[in-house]
Amino acid sequence: MLIREEYRVTQKRLAGLNPITWGQQECECGFSVDVPRPYWLLHYVVSGSGTFETGGAKYSVSPSQIFVVHPHRAHRYTADEKNPWHYIWIAFESDIELPHLLDCDVFSAPAAGRIFSDIMTVSKLESGKEEFLAAKLWELISLFLQMQNGTSHRPNPYVSAAKEYISQNFVSDIKISDIAKELNLDRTYFSAIFKKETGISPQQFLIVYRLERAAEMLVNGDGSVASAAYAAGYSDIVNFSRMFKKHFGTSPSRYRESILARESSLFTN
Repeated sequence: MLIREEYRVTQKRLAGLNPITWGQQECECGFSVDVPRPYWLLHYVVSGSGTFETGGAKYSVSPSQIFVVHPHRAHRYTADEKNPWHYIWIAFESDIELPHLLDCDVFSAPAAGRIFSDIMTVSKLESGKEEFLAAKLWELISLFLQMQNGTSHRPNPYVSAAKEYISQNFVSDIKISDIAKELNLDRTYFSAIFKKETGISPQQFLIVYRLERAAEMLVNGDGSVASAAYAAGYSDIVNFSRMFKKHFGTSPSRYRESILARESSLFTN
C-alpha cells in the first residue's frame, strides 16, 4: 500500500535553522515533482530508486543517498518506473553558513538514516515539535560537517574564491575574465578547473546564481519583476524574463504567484 505523510510547522520561527515541513512518501512508478521551493529540501532515500535533475545534471539516486533541493533552484525528481523510491524529507530555512557538502546535489549518507527516522516520530509529540525538528536539523548539520572533514576531497580554493567573488559582485556587470583576473589565473585554465569542480562553466554558474537571487527577490522583495531583475544585475527586463522562463519553466510573475500560493497553503490547510 502506497503511503504519503506530510506535516507542517506552525508560523513559529526559530533562529539558525527553521523547519518548514517534513514527511515521507512511497511513490508510484514514474511519480515526478518539479515544484519550485523557496527553502532547502533534503530527501533521504529509504528504498527503491529514482533520478534527480538540477543544474543541467541528471543523477541516479539509490538507498542511503540524500538529494538536495536548493532554494529557488530549478529541479525535477522522478521515481523509477520499476522500483519506485520511498523517501523521507525535511524542508527548512537557514540563516547560517551551511556545510559545503550541501553544495553537492547528491551524496551518500547511511548514518543519516537514523536521524530521518527520528524526524518521522515528531508527530507523536504533543508539544515542542519545532524545537525537536530544529535539533534534528542541527544533528544533520553536525553529521555533514564530520563527513566533509573526513573525506579526502576538499573544495578547490580557486573555485571557492570565485563563488565568493560572484556572491559579492553579481549585481555588477562582471565578466568571467574579471573573476580570472581577480584570482590571477588564465581565463581558460580558470574555466577548466571551475567546470571540473562544479560540473558547469563559470558563465553558467553566474547566470544561474543571478536568476536564483532574482527568484528570491520576487518572493521576498516588493514583487516587481523590474526590481528583481535590477537587483540580480539585469538591466534588460525582456532578456531577463526570457532567461528566467527558460531556466524555471515559467514567467517571473507566475513563479512568484505559485510560490506565494504554496507558502500560504502551508499555514491554512
